[in-house]
Amino acid sequence: MIFQITNSRTSIIGADHFILNVLDKELRYPTAITSAKEAGIELPGEDNGWDGWVRQLHIPKTIHPWFPTGLVHIAKRLSEKFGYGVSLDDQRVRPEGDIPEIVDIPLRDYQQEAVEAAVAEGRGVLDMPPRSGKTRTMCEIQRQIAVPTVWIAPTDRIVRQTVATLEELLGKNYAYHLVGSAKAGVAKNSRVVVCTAATAGGLPAEFYESRQAIIVDEWHHAAAPSYKRIFQNCEHIYFRFGMTGTFFRSGEDALAMHSLLSKTIYRVTSLDLLRWGYLVPVHAVFIPVPAKRLRGVPSRGFQGGHGTMGIHDHVVRNQLVAHAALMLYQTGRKTVVLCGTKKQGYQLQGILKAMLPAPPDRAQFKAAEFVSTDMDRKKQGQVLASFDAGEEVKVLLGTSILGEGVDLPTADALVLARGEKAEVSLTQAMYRVSTAVPGKDHAVVVDFADRHHRKLQQHSLERLNVYYNEPTFTVQVLNDPREFPIWVNSRLPIFARNAS
Repeated sequence: MIFQITNSRTSIIGADHFILNVLDKELRYPTAITSAKEAGIELPGEDNGWDGWVRQLHIPKTIHPWFPTGLVHIAKRLSEKFGYGVSLDDQRVRPEGDIPEIVDIPLRDYQQEAVEAAVAEGRGVLDMPPRSGKTRTMCEIQRQIAVPTVWIAPTDRIVRQTVATLEELLGKNYAYHLVGSAKAGVAKNSRVVVCTAATAGGLPAEFYESRQAIIVDEWHHAAAPSYKRIFQNCEHIYFRFGMTGTFFRSGEDALAMHSLLSKTIYRVTSLDLLRWGYLVPVHAVFIPVPAKRLRGVPSRGFQGGHGTMGIHDHVVRNQLVAHAALMLYQTGRKTVVLCGTKKQGYQLQGILKAMLPAPPDRAQFKAAEFVSTDMDRKKQGQVLASFDAGEEVKVLLGTSILGEGVDLPTADALVLARGEKAEVSLTQAMYRVSTAVPGKDHAVVVDFADRHHRKLQQHSLERLNVYYNEPTFTVQVLNDPREFPIWVNSRLPIFARNAS
């Protein structure tokens, strides 16, 4: 049996019905429609007979069966497991790049190893935790392959940070920040074009014809249908790289993410970074929420239902969050509070304003600042800088805007006020405070044991399990909120210990 490999598709030559049936069963994933149909639930709208399974093996009538090239390693392993020999006929052509920029990008040892593996392989994922320097590593990969590249990031904030890093390391005007498709013709003349997935999805085929490499930051987003549409324009592209600190999906669609690119090229674990001194250990604690069971919650799911009533708008829980943040501040910690909604953020800011010391008369910012899309970007940057430098902003609150791509190395305490259960976003959040900097020997994460609704309790247990499975974390569940002061004071930061 032969796997004939091109950049996007791999054709299967000489397969019989048995192995095709095996591959069809394994190279698929279910959707919500699958679960509904298997449970006998009647779905609204027209039923076109689809069973809800998304199949990655395609069996056309007129050409050979094929699957996305990113799944070659899985299909080969499955075929050999059932006794089928597989020969690989790789028809891809590796392009020759220009002369690389003559600059020296300082790299850690493991970053240099990742570069060498990626350049040799030509495609795949760098599975490296947050705080490991993925962007710097990918800059060196791009420098060495030296071909026209489109670099995709999930948010405009990360796009701007990426452009700044590329220009810092490789020179001014090395990268072009593209917003929308209006200037795609101008962008074609740049070595590296950086944009969001929303922009990339709207770019014409003519733009992609000018590219010979595609890089996707925060690759765990790539199971979304928008990325499949982007890669449909990339059949001619040989170099394909993704990078993420969470190379998994919280749902069933991980296969869609793997199909577009390939397997891991290089992996670094959080335990590696801790051992090498780039991360600090983190102590996590769950504070029980002393609240009555929720009654009369509308069945609207998390948003608008138990999440809104039991977390975002819950007065007792928000008071508990604010008091936890206050105590962390009082013990000398630089504290970040991640909120689920803007409304929750403003509520928590209001509570903290009454408890924190008043800022000086001419202070530019409040002691507790809430960063959201309501705040213009310039002020956002000023608030983050004030907090990071230990100036007026003592407690920093934010929604997902403080998630991926925001670097707050001096923060050493995180309060997760938002609840939820998604493993990817939780893992990203957990690393907000674990960067090793001089004077920081550990960090803390404060979460909440929500027992006042069945769904919220299940979410809390799922978050607890994530902490337990993270080797750089220790975790404790308190029996009563009044135990929190003892817990905090037994884990004082270096500054507070020295002062006492």
